[in-house]
Amino acid sequence: MNKTVDVLVVGGGPTGLLTAYNLLKLGVSVHLVERYEKSTQALYGRACILWPRTLELLDQLGVYEDLSDIGFVLRGADTYRDGKRLEGRGWSFVGNASRGKTFFTHHIGVRQKYSEDVFRRFIRGIDPTALSAPDVFVDYVKDETNAGYPITANIQKNGTAYSVKCKFLIGADGARSAVRQQAHIDFPGSVSAQRWIRLDAVVKTDMPNPRSRGVAIESPTHGNILWTLVDHGRTRLGYALPPKLSEEYDSGALEITAEVAMEEARKAVAPFTLEFEELDWYTVYSISQRVADVYIKDNVVLTGDACHTHSSGTAQGMNTGVHDAINLSWKLGGYLRGIYTKEVFLSYESERRSSAQHLIQTDKETASLMSGVMPAHLKDQYPEDVDIREVLEDSFARNAAFTVGLAISYSSNVLNWPIEPTLITKALSGHRLQDIMLEPPGARAPRRLYDLMPNNGRFYLIVCAGSRDSIPRESLRKLDEYLSSSQSFTHRLNPKAFAFLTIISGHANQAWELMGVEPFGHVYYDPKGVGYDTWGIDPTEGAVLAVRPDGILGFATPLDDAERLGDYFEGIVLPSAAVSGAKLNGNVGIIQDRQTNAGKGEISLENEAERIV
Repeated sequence: MNKTVDVLVVGGGPTGLLTAYNLLKLGVSVHLVERYEKSTQALYGRACILWPRTLELLDQLGVYEDLSDIGFVLRGADTYRDGKRLEGRGWSFVGNASRGKTFFTHHIGVRQKYSEDVFRRFIRGIDPTALSAPDVFVDYVKDETNAGYPITANIQKNGTAYSVKCKFLIGADGARSAVRQQAHIDFPGSVSAQRWIRLDAVVKTDMPNPRSRGVAIESPTHGNILWTLVDHGRTRLGYALPPKLSEEYDSGALEITAEVAMEEARKAVAPFTLEFEELDWYTVYSISQRVADVYIKDNVVLTGDACHTHSSGTAQGMNTGVHDAINLSWKLGGYLRGIYTKEVFLSYESERRSSAQHLIQTDKETASLMSGVMPAHLKDQYPEDVDIREVLEDSFARNAAFTVGLAISYSSNVLNWPIEPTLITKALSGHRLQDIMLEPPGARAPRRLYDLMPNNGRFYLIVCAGSRDSIPRESLRKLDEYLSSSQSFTHRLNPKAFAFLTIISGHANQAWELMGVEPFGHVYYDPKGVGYDTWGIDPTEGAVLAVRPDGILGFATPLDDAERLGDYFEGIVLPSAAVSGAKLNGNVGIIQDRQTNAGKGEISLENEAERIV
């Protein structure tokens, strides 16, 4: 039963499943082990909210529709205080932060059991043998003499031991990560004294329209109450345990039984009534806020809760894990396939760890305020008699765009180069490129840009060719001349890193006649120039945008200066001769002899850069 694979993933939660799925999709061999048999594990509870940016990422990965078929789609929010509805408060920040910024202006409530079912189904569609459970990761050893597969992990399955040789070991095994402990990676942080309770149930209430929108209840005794709608007629309830009960619980004087949890929930939502028809699950927990010292150590990589933990106050757990999984998988997949450089892979740590550190800062503030406690760093900014619920509203508004994921961004690095501010005035490198609506030639059936850019591990080079009324033909000629030459990065570097598409502001009967050159990839029209305006591109000048596989804008150049794109990609994409058998040295070990394990899903890299989407 011993195995040899490119990547061993430990942990079959959403982060591990999505990481494994995208690696498999990219042609990397994967073995994923999960210690629990899902049919016997606690079926309900855990993560349940997916924010707008997460939905965009899942849509690009091809799994959104299956989730939306199951989950509860939520738009809008109500907030109540003393039984009275308050306008524009609480979860209203979701709509405020996403409106006009994305076509996913909603969020979805779907419990983790069902999201995991979806992700496992997609994995089985590629490799039915990739996931094995219940399998317990025991430990691993590093063999410096085996440059190809330097890690050997020991696994137990139903009392039988087997080993897995791999190039990389990914720890996606949660806050108590055995992989992190075996790798001796520190996990510093703090544990809050606050205690929170979460429940999934079928409930009855006299609250107005209890199954139509997200709800927050500003309780004088139980903090800011979570009331969110999820799949199969269930409601997720959450509240802070009052200080006196928290003390009794910590001292052992109080046991939080189901009856206690439900009774405190009734008090929390007062003056509304609350009747429990069916209780699926409940938990009481303390808030641990930690970030691992490193995410990558030799050939071991941490992701998800294995490298960061925080409260569930703004539902960041699974959302952050999705961002981790997608950021890691396209980089590691491209690195293993000999497409991207070591620096690209290593940028996973710098990008996602800095994002986790920012999350911890905001989470400490929000979690404290949701529990009714003023954070120390805010005390000097408000009067002593301030209503803490107003401070929480300020915090929601200040952090809204980051919470829903649309403001998550990354600093300058090998992937994110500064862009001349006069070239693109409303889009920044390292930030998500805002989605727009486009029309294909002839058909007036709009399509989203992101729908044309599935996450397949490639950069999308978007040629904004200018306006129908003032097309920059000479600049387009220079671009075409460069891309057709032997000096072009599309010929010198691995061609599987690139795909092209052309966007013209306005409509035309035929792109070549307008541009004077063949379009770069498929051509689409921005009928009223809304996209050009959204990104801040002069339609008389145009530009070329280099968009990462995850939808982040990496760099942009004028149409007639594509050589700068070559400079940009030199540090990202390996030479075309290094399609396979590449030796990539560094602190992540050595990868060599790609053909020795090319049995599953090996993708030919011999063709030219695809000029189609």
